[in-house]
Amino acid sequence: MGRYAANIVLFILLLTSCAPLRPDLGEPVSQSFVDGLIQEWHDNAALISSVQGLAEVKVKAPMTSINGVQVVIAEKPDKLRAETLSPLGLPLVSLTTADGQLGVYLVAQNLYYTGAATPENLEQFVHIPLNVSDLVSLLLYQPPLIEAWKEEAFNLKDGGWLLVRHGSLKRQELVFDLGRRLVEVAYFKNNNLQIKAAYAKFSEQDALYPALLALEIPEKYATVSLDFSDVETNGRLRSGVFEVKAPAGAKVVYLPE
Repeated sequence: MGRYAANIVLFILLLTSCAPLRPDLGEPVSQSFVDGLIQEWHDNAALISSVQGLAEVKVKAPMTSINGVQVVIAEKPDKLRAETLSPLGLPLVSLTTADGQLGVYLVAQNLYYTGAATPENLEQFVHIPLNVSDLVSLLLYQPPLIEAWKEEAFNLKDGGWLLVRHGSLKRQELVFDLGRRLVEVAYFKNNNLQIKAAYAKFSEQDALYPALLALEIPEKYATVSLDFSDVETNGRLRSGVFEVKAPAGAKVVYLPE
């Protein structure tokens, strides 16, 4: 598994586990205001069906520190392509998922790993134990909402709002800035942080999409950021970009189902 990790990184960043709500909370806000925040974000995010761009990737994990450049392409609901490039711009590793299948090509070794796009198989290459559809949702600025039996929201003393959604043994925290944009989402289980995503760098050209994504999975002690220098939403995707197929002459290794 370690040799896969050095070859391709997709992402993940930020803290350690934490149980209590943040200390910088102000006064509670009304449910109608919360509903408006959620609806506005959801309506804007739903306009994004695909994203493609060039991103600088920075990774810190146990025994791993990587800076590199990737071409990242994602499309609803579960199509993903990530190519790690050499300093000369040549592909080193290519990962593709589509229709429940995963393919990873290691160019230098001429090896092609393929199998079901399960969280277990995906994690071997990207350190992210998620369903592909959830991973794509995070990339498209559409992090999933948990089923909740209770919601509460607060003003933040430094500006913006915190929405807390309580589920069975789960909690989700969403932070909105003063521009009413979702800038952070965190998922907890039994009060332990499972994953956190932070969004930033909303450009004038595409005010609905953040060019910077930072994620964290404390269980993996890993942080990863994707900083897009060139990004496009809902652009035309080249034919066959998500094709899961071994290159001619490559040695094929089949992953567990």
